[in-house]
Amino acid sequence: MEKFQIKGLEELREEERKELDEILKNSYEKLKRKTKVDFILKVSVKVYSRDKENLVKRRKYSIQAAITGTVRQFDASSEDWDFNKAVHKAMNALETEVEHAFHASEQHK
Repeated sequence: MEKFQIKGLEELREEERKELDEILKNSYEKLKRKTKVDFILKVSVKVYSRDKENLVKRRKYSIQAAITGTVRQFDASSEDWDFNKAVHKAMNALETEVEHAFHASEQHK
């Protein structure tokens, strides 16, 4: 079963793709521990800038993340001018939703 479905990768620079892959791998493992079931992490990336060729250094990132599979649907989104911050905000929001639904923080290991 594939872990990720990512839309909008063509809009990202090479270093941003590597960072996204690393962050998603870490977040997937955290979410898997909390849900204890298989799921697919869907991520949609949108890049906004004034220049159509994205040559301007100032770019705004919009990240939408969702978990689908055997668990119920969870969604989160974030926007920021910093790519890492936008991805981390979305993943943290998703982890928080899962914790609230499964009460993962209250369970003993």
